[in-house]
This record gives sequence, C-alpha cells and structure tokens, in this order.
Amino acid sequence: MPLPLLCRLWIAALLWLAGACAPAWANPQLATVPGARANMDVLQPFNVQSKDFTYPHQVTVALPASYAAQPERRYPVLWVPDAPLLMRTVVGLLDVLVIGNLAPEMIVEGVGSPAEEGLAGVGRRVMDFSPPGPGYAPPGLAGERWTALAPLPTFPHKADAFLGLLVDDLRPRLAAQYRFSGEHALLGHSAGGMLAAYSLFARPGAFQKMIIGSPYLEGVAGAAFKAEARYAASHDDLAATVFLGVGEREATEYFVAISGNLESTARLSRTLTARHYRSLALDTRVFAGKDHYTVLPDILISGIAHLWRDEIAKLPSSWPTREPAPPRRAGAATGKP
Repeated sequence: MPLPLLCRLWIAALLWLAGACAPAWANPQLATVPGARANMDVLQPFNVQSKDFTYPHQVTVALPASYAAQPERRYPVLWVPDAPLLMRTVVGLLDVLVIGNLAPEMIVEGVGSPAEEGLAGVGRRVMDFSPPGPGYAPPGLAGERWTALAPLPTFPHKADAFLGLLVDDLRPRLAAQYRFSGEHALLGHSAGGMLAAYSLFARPGAFQKMIIGSPYLEGVAGAAFKAEARYAASHDDLAATVFLGVGEREATEYFVAISGNLESTARLSRTLTARHYRSLALDTRVFAGKDHYTVLPDILISGIAHLWRDEIAKLPSSWPTREPAPPRRAGAATGKP
C-alpha cells in the first residue's frame, strides 16, 4: 500500500535535513572545504598527435572535487594509460574512496585511443604498451596455443615512444595548465601492466608510485624481466612504491591462464623481493575468487591504500564519532565484586 502523502513528505523532509546538516558533523575530507564539489570534475577529452605515432591519442583530465575551491593546493597525479577501458572506473572508485577518507584527492590523467574509435582503436594498445623485443605471444607450448587462438601480425613495439608521450610531452604541457604536486603514479592492468613493469626499470624515477595489475609479462620474450635484469646490473636500489595484484581465477581462465599473468605477478614479486632494494616499498596480493576483470576494483582500492598509506593514516574516520569516555578516577569502584 502506498505511503500516505503526509508521511512521504515527512520522510523527504527528514532526508533533506540530514543532507543539509551533514557537513556540520560528518568527517569526509570534502566536508571541510567550502565550495567543494561532491565528485571529481571530468573535463572534455582532447586529442594529441605525437610525432612518434601515426595515430592520435585522446587525453581525459579529471580534477579533484576540491580543485576549484582550493586554488593554492597542488595534487598528486595518477596516470591511466588504458583510458577508454579504465578511466570511468578509476574516477568512480576514487569518488567513493575520497568521500570515505580512504584516499587523498588526486588529479587523474587518462590517455588512450579516442573512445569513438571503439575496440578497433583500443586494440592499438598492444603497440603502445609493448617494449622492444621479438614477437608478442608467451613462449613454449602456451605460446603455440595462444597464437592459434589469437594470431597477431607483426607490429611495431612502441612502449618507449608511449612513455615519452606521457613523461616528456604531456606531463610538462599539462603541468603548465594544472596544479601538479610533482608526485606521479602509474596504473597499468593486463597489457598495461607490462608497460608499467617495463617503465619501472626503463624509466626509473619517472613514476614514484605504481599499481601493476594482472600484468602480461611473458610476452615479447619477457622484455620486462630483461629490463629488470639490465637495471639490476648497474643499480643496487630502486626508489618506488609498488603494488602488485592479480586474481586467483586467472589461473583457470584458459586464455589468461596460458598468458601466464598469475605466474608473471608472482615472478616479478619474487624477483623484486630477492633484489632487496632498500628504497622499494612493495606489496603483493592475490585476490580470492576474482578473475581478470572483476579483480580490477580490488587492485585499484588496495593499490591506492598502499601507495598513499601515510597520507590516508592522517585522515580521520569519515563517520561521526562519539566523545571518548572520560578517564577513570584512581580508586573509583569498578562495579565488580
């Protein structure tokens, strides 16, 4: 039976009052910033044409909810190379995490193929994310089965050029327009995880923080591992904060299983642990019951929690908290016999 009109109006008034009064007693970090938005401001995408590519890349900038209200504040930057696939998920999850005081505010820079080009444009990511080296399929029997299912023509491996686009071209251009703090993080998932892992050693220091999810590192004859070996031959330290994550069910999804993403994650984690780089803060997680797609939110949430753990620890609870109980007076009765 429908609620009487008066009752519905009363409930609506209570809900409106609760929302109107929330900033006075709630603790979300945005509630302390007069004029802050409720969510991030996703700007109109624009295309760029690098001299190193024959096709354009689209850039999408998402500004923090407090950006316009705090004109003196600078923000860390999270770079998302798989923008057509990941940008909306990243921004949506960040909105929730920031409201819950589970992440600091940050600028998100999404880069990838223009969305209107569909999955045909997205397919160019294998070129953008592939380090120099032979082929693309994993080695051995797995590679034979992989190639039978997904044969690929020979294509240029453009990871170095793509990293140049991010770091040498877009970063200074966007830093002149937006208030970057100077701290940069990179998110790479799947083939993007290959790019992220490769960049950790090929462009050390370009990104101080990194989230590497379900990385495909068996491809290109293990180019990411070879880059790590070259780096280790001349370096005894690696200053970075890195989160590695993968889904448990990636061991049983046939194509992902023969791609070796689970083994790649374990091998990279083991290698970095064995190197014992003193300035490397590494965390690795295998998420139970998650596959290659459903693991992404877990990787992002846990990755942000690891990368910005010190900043998050300084944030209070987002919920109203009661006053602490007064200290018990010495000699006061406990009520126990």
